[in-house]
Amino acid sequence: MKTTDSLILFMALALCVGNNAGASEILLRVADENKKPLVGADTLISFLHPQQKDKGHHGKANKEGHFKASGKNVVGVFVRVTKDGYYEWVREKGFGQQDHDITVVMRKIENPIPLFVRKVNLKFPAYDEWLGFDFETGDWVAPQGKGKSKDILFKFHREYMGSDYSERELAKIIPRVKEIKKKRGEKWDPEEFRLKTAKWKSEFRIRFSSDLEGIVEEKEGYLTYSEMKMPHLAPKEGYQSEEIVIEKKSYKSNEEETEEMRHFLKFGKDKPSGYYIRTRVTEVDGKAINANYAKLPRMIEVGPAGSLSFVYYFNPTANDRNLEFHPKSNLATEQNRDYRP
Repeated sequence: MKTTDSLILFMALALCVGNNAGASEILLRVADENKKPLVGADTLISFLHPQQKDKGHHGKANKEGHFKASGKNVVGVFVRVTKDGYYEWVREKGFGQQDHDITVVMRKIENPIPLFVRKVNLKFPAYDEWLGFDFETGDWVAPQGKGKSKDILFKFHREYMGSDYSERELAKIIPRVKEIKKKRGEKWDPEEFRLKTAKWKSEFRIRFSSDLEGIVEEKEGYLTYSEMKMPHLAPKEGYQSEEIVIEKKSYKSNEEETEEMRHFLKFGKDKPSGYYIRTRVTEVDGKAINANYAKLPRMIEVGPAGSLSFVYYFNPTANDRNLEFHPKSNLATEQNRDYRP
């Protein structure tokens, strides 16, 4: 009898555990940037489960700025918080199957203005020399392009380290690529093929035209899940004009890959950050009298063969540090896409 009772109890406990597998509780603490609770903020928490439909837990933050919901999740949890006069806060997935106590910092809508906002994908027109890039025109400075102001300077050096393929493999691959391009009506470009199939070791450098220009990282005020991730105003001081050097490889040894994995396991992913830039400085007695400001939501991406990709926001008005962008007022009229504030 005792054995039977124990078995029934064990089965009941197992069933209970199975029914609650993946259950979690999410507590949101909603506040503004001054840590003041945002009473009445509209919240949505959806627990994502492949076998159960969750219509979402809707509600408003209480007088302490809190909202809580429970549910089962296997895929993750979706959270959205909105409030009039503030930028939306959204976090998709990224939650494990355990309880979470989350601080939601809402950034206030203050003074959105027109800015030059672009995503640029560039190839270096020349190597081993400093090339200027103009934020206003979105182009290299003459003679490489139509730009006039050297808002930021780039220099790229690369070394060819051989092909990813053997001669025997290339003898089979090249005719196939040529045939595909012919069918598509595209021209065979041996240099393009070489760029894509080669091993490259490279060095990318960034600098500015004067010691009073430069770049500063924004980490503390960077709100990863806010619609507007960086603070409204670029800082007055703290800009570093020293050269930034980024080394790249299109290949890695087993030792390098192992070391990267160790670093990842030990430190995890670095906290996201953005960058502010001060440029076009007019200097009098060693002080910046006039300057223009820009922001990069993330660091410039550089390819080992010589390509650049980045998004930037640029205010053309001298001494105006406001970089809160009005999404419907892009001064870069050729950009056919939407950008966040």
